[in-house]
Amino acid sequence: LLFIVYFSKQRFLQIRNKIYRYMLIVELILIITELLSSFLIVYADNLFINIFMLRIHWSTGLIWFSLLYYYSMVFISDIQAKNLFEIITYDKKSKIMSVIFLIAIIGYFFVPFDMPNPSSISYIPGAASYYVLGFCAFCVFGIVLYILRNGMNAQLRQKVSVWIMIIELAIIFALQITFPTIAFSAIGAALQMFFLYFNIENPDLKIIKDIETVKEDIERSSKAKTDFLSNMSHEIRSPMNAIVGFSETLLNDPNFNEESARTDIKHIQSAGSNLLDIINNILDISKIESGKETLEEKEYSLGSVVMELSSIIEARLGDKPIKFIIDFDQDIPSKLYGDSTKIFQVLLNILTNSVKYTEVGKIKLTVNGTKQDDYEKLNFKVSDTGYGIKKEDYNKLFEKFSRLETATSNEIEGTGLGLVITKKYVDLMNGKIWFESEWEVGTTFYVELSQKIVDERKIGDIKEPIKTDDKIEFLDCSSYTALIVDDNKLNLKVASRLLGKYKFKIDTASSGEECVYKVKEGNHYDIIFLDHMMPDLDGIKTLHIIKKLEDYDVPPVVALTANAITGMKEMYLKEGFDEYLSKPINISELNKIINKYFDK
Repeated sequence: LLFIVYFSKQRFLQIRNKIYRYMLIVELILIITELLSSFLIVYADNLFINIFMLRIHWSTGLIWFSLLYYYSMVFISDIQAKNLFEIITYDKKSKIMSVIFLIAIIGYFFVPFDMPNPSSISYIPGAASYYVLGFCAFCVFGIVLYILRNGMNAQLRQKVSVWIMIIELAIIFALQITFPTIAFSAIGAALQMFFLYFNIENPDLKIIKDIETVKEDIERSSKAKTDFLSNMSHEIRSPMNAIVGFSETLLNDPNFNEESARTDIKHIQSAGSNLLDIINNILDISKIESGKETLEEKEYSLGSVVMELSSIIEARLGDKPIKFIIDFDQDIPSKLYGDSTKIFQVLLNILTNSVKYTEVGKIKLTVNGTKQDDYEKLNFKVSDTGYGIKKEDYNKLFEKFSRLETATSNEIEGTGLGLVITKKYVDLMNGKIWFESEWEVGTTFYVELSQKIVDERKIGDIKEPIKTDDKIEFLDCSSYTALIVDDNKLNLKVASRLLGKYKFKIDTASSGEECVYKVKEGNHYDIIFLDHMMPDLDGIKTLHIIKKLEDYDVPPVVALTANAITGMKEMYLKEGFDEYLSKPINISELNKIINKYFDK
């Protein structure tokens, strides 16, 4: 009946299911040979036929118990394999057990039978039957040992199922030894097959389990989504509250004071920067988790990366009583090949965390290199005298949205994504990242990366970090004309205001078509700031049209866009843009571009 039910249902054939199928076939043979041998013992006078049938019957039982061992092994450890042979040869212990099983099955054919009066019984006890019982006990003992050694990580349901099976087998052995003339073994094996079917092998159970798993996944996803929205709502509203609040104060203050206004504007700028960091982190983690993040490798100078980091960190430290120190290995090659943008982001995220969680003392960035064939093994070390990390929080450090407890944790803004992104970037570059920390003493992060050497000449001494001044010197570009192209009037106004500091003659266009028209009209421009995302004719198509115009000397064209996801800069440069400037416009980045083309 079980045989018919099992083979009538469609099911997934994993290795465990395949072994159960073999056991079911062997069990059917075991029952048939049990009936035949009992019949022959009673009704046949041929001793040879009786013994032959008994040999077949009990060797089938030995095979069934061997399969039971493999089934338990796969069930407890969730071993993945294509066929039974891979299980038999899975590891050294499996091979040893397989050899023992084979020897025992072959040896059984040489064990003598004791033949009592066949008219009084339907079962033959003696050395051969006890040999089989001993083998079965050995298999069960092997299963027990396997559970004790390998079942630590098994689910409770798996352990309970196997232990119940073992207890049932122990009862059957006891009954068989107590009443040797009754065939308990075949009955016991059949009961085991029913137990395994209704507790493990029933495809309906798998469907229910799959539904429960999907339900749990949906609930986890729903909770993660709720937590994410709650976290983002808080993190985005905090800087927005400062931006809107200070803006309304400036608008509605009847007693306008320039010094007070400058202070409020600095707060607005700081809140805006924090908001931008939050949005960038969300976009970065989304791209990473979608699997679209790739390495953008190119030649670079590590010294330039570190110097740019130094200027940003010094600016973020502001008036904090913290000393920022850089210890840079002068023997590092002058030119390396790799993704400098991601290395920059990794170090920036770690250093930014140090700035957030350090109130006084120092932050030190140490960079060392070791040559290994054609590669330079870079070792970065960032240490600070901040709050440190409690041991119970160690596992949270690289988890999304995790916030560590500090004396002023409620005052520290952030999404909890920075170090998650850092870890994923390091993994993407086949590197290593780890940390050491002591609560209320400080934290040290270590990053290890290998980069290909392009130029083996030593980089030498890089400039000491210079504290950046908030004031920027604006070039006099009054003899130059700039064209700003954007479909958003407010963005045109912001860009015009920023370029106005350089005294440019400014012209604007609200679409790609208008930009092309102005160029065709014969207007001369010394630089063009071109938005990408515009209706009808976008920035890239506009640039391609301009470059195809005859007798037109195309000026430097800057991609001015809100499309600021990692890798976009490289994409715009490939499309023919000369520079890339993301929105909101960073005045320092804008100043670099202006100085590059007009500081003559």
